[in-house]
Amino acid sequence: MLTSTGNGRFCSRGAAEWENADDIHYPGTYAHGVYNRETTILGGVPVLNEDLVNLPNWLVLKLRIEGGDAVRLSEVDVLRYRHELDLRRGLMTRSVRFRDGAGRETLLDSRRFVSMSNPNRAGIEWTLTPVNWSGRVEVISAIDGRITNRGVARYLELEGRHLDPVSPRTFGPEVIALKVRTRQSNTYISQAARTRVFAGEQPLPVERSLFQTEDYIQQILAFEVAEQKPVRVEKMIALATSRDPATSDTLNKAGTAARRRPDFEPALARHSGAWEELWRVCDVRARCDEEVQHLLRVHICHILQVCSRHTADLDAGVPARGLNGEAYRGHVFWDELYIFPFLSFRLPEVTKGLLMYRYRRLEEAREAAQEAGFAGAMFPWQSGSEGTEETQRVHLNPLSGHWDPDLSHNQRHVNAAIFYNIWHYFQATRDLPFLRDYGAEMMLEIARFWASIAHFNPERERYEIHGVMGPDEFHEKYPGAEEGGLRNNAYTNVMVAWLCGVACEVLSQLPDSRADALRSRLEISDRELAVWQDMSRRMFVPFHDGGIISQFEGYEELEELDWDAYRERYGNIQRLDR
Repeated sequence: MLTSTGNGRFCSRGAAEWENADDIHYPGTYAHGVYNRETTILGGVPVLNEDLVNLPNWLVLKLRIEGGDAVRLSEVDVLRYRHELDLRRGLMTRSVRFRDGAGRETLLDSRRFVSMSNPNRAGIEWTLTPVNWSGRVEVISAIDGRITNRGVARYLELEGRHLDPVSPRTFGPEVIALKVRTRQSNTYISQAARTRVFAGEQPLPVERSLFQTEDYIQQILAFEVAEQKPVRVEKMIALATSRDPATSDTLNKAGTAARRRPDFEPALARHSGAWEELWRVCDVRARCDEEVQHLLRVHICHILQVCSRHTADLDAGVPARGLNGEAYRGHVFWDELYIFPFLSFRLPEVTKGLLMYRYRRLEEAREAAQEAGFAGAMFPWQSGSEGTEETQRVHLNPLSGHWDPDLSHNQRHVNAAIFYNIWHYFQATRDLPFLRDYGAEMMLEIARFWASIAHFNPERERYEIHGVMGPDEFHEKYPGAEEGGLRNNAYTNVMVAWLCGVACEVLSQLPDSRADALRSRLEISDRELAVWQDMSRRMFVPFHDGGIISQFEGYEELEELDWDAYRERYGNIQRLDR
């Protein structure tokens, strides 16, 4: 995951090109918004899950020497191995020197990028040097559509097949292509790859042979190599999906783009130039030691691989694990709250695009609130393609092996986070057209939701919120309680007090005509505004002894965990919610 490469549209994990998926290696390519739903029968109950789909594996390059089997590192003596990610250029490199069973030593240097200058393209370059031998080699270049989502152990009981084959195809002698379709969401994905071999700067004549099935296509490129004479293999790919603009046929678009694709070095130069421009805008220099500065840049690089200028025009949110894997099934939670401050001051158009993902799902949030008996808009804890609640009804505890009810959908604080993100984007950019046309409507509907879920306690003369969870996922409910949720989570209540005050203020930021029109369309009365204002001053916040804010009401009455017993039973108790 640390050596993934991406461009804000799609990312590919740093797995070795020659390895198949197993317990060590897991090739994966993920694109914003490409989700699919499948049903699994668990204990006789159908469980519906939506996943960010692992796309066909375009990385495949395998080496065969003198008619032998494809080289795998587990079957040779590895003399040297180095694997790096150049943060400055978004370039993954791998260098391996190995000795095979016949005593042949080979140096294989690999470079890989997912283009930041062209969001639909990527490339791999191998430099192959026979150290002490000469002979005939074969390079297998393939696109593998026989892919399932199998990257997270606790999801293995869930249906992981999301792709159906459509067709393989060639575009001339150098380009292979594969088209697949997601099984439920009917998104078409096509990849095309052009593979060429060079001696120095000159193309090397190769013998090509083709093999294909409905969900797999490969070329075998055979050629002669000489001792100490490096040979370069370039694999340049294009990706197209039916979600892309100006696309009628994904297979033709990808194949045509791959055939027109520049060679590796000029494509890398354009990609590096795009990264150089990004770093000029996005670098953060801190007065700290070199290691901390380096870690800052690691995180910036990974943010930009998931959220770049290419993301701004997509209908995309920020998956909790980015585009680097399948944890949390690629769903969008509240984690964008942590990266929006970085993006809003450097790439505000990206923040705006990500907020539009929420706006396009506002109607679904309204429906969810109404179905739950509330007003306004209730955005889901886990969001995917449509904005419905994607939290599983049950989830696997990997330690106990049991499927238990998943109560985390009660983390309604995601709505406060969305409100916060909109307001702080506006404060950073003063983007009044966005606030006027989109942001204010979401903020007002979120405030309305909180006013409907809260109730006034006349004994305390305070507003209270029951049945929710805070960010602490260990505390889903009170011990022995049948119903999930807690009373008066402090984080939630403080955020609600703040946002109710801001909701009243946001109308004053709008032109009078727009504020009046919005109030009229949403039927916001003076009384409703007065309730919000009152909530901003009189939300209940629980305290326990010493003036310490309680995490939620009744927190101080909980029994202390038997830490020694937990350590003895589980060893590592870093995750108390499992």
